Amino acid sequence: IWATAPYFHNGSTPTLWHVLHPGQRPVVWTRKNDSFDHKRIGFVTKEFDTVPVSVTTARQRRRYFDTTKQGKSAAGHLFPDKLSESEKRAVLEFLKTL
Repeated sequence: IWATAPYFHNGSTPTLWHVLHPGQRPVVWTRKNDSFDHKRIGFVTKEFDTVPVSVTTARQRRRYFDTTKQGKSAAGHLFPDKLSESEKRAVLEFLKTL
């Protein structure tokens, strides 16, 4: 599981940490490089509120995941909000073993 980022059926969530923190999921994100984020378990990303205005071509735009677009939402799956931070850390540690 830990090696299959991005997460959800549409790939809208770059890390398992974001899966467990629904209110902090990025609106727009892009991979910084091919590195793996071992703390958040997933892609190392740069997050944005919108796609940067400097992104003007379709080729550039493909590098950004925009959750405001139809079919790309990261909404839902709110159960983790009921977990404490220590429970969320325990879930992340468990998922690292799968």
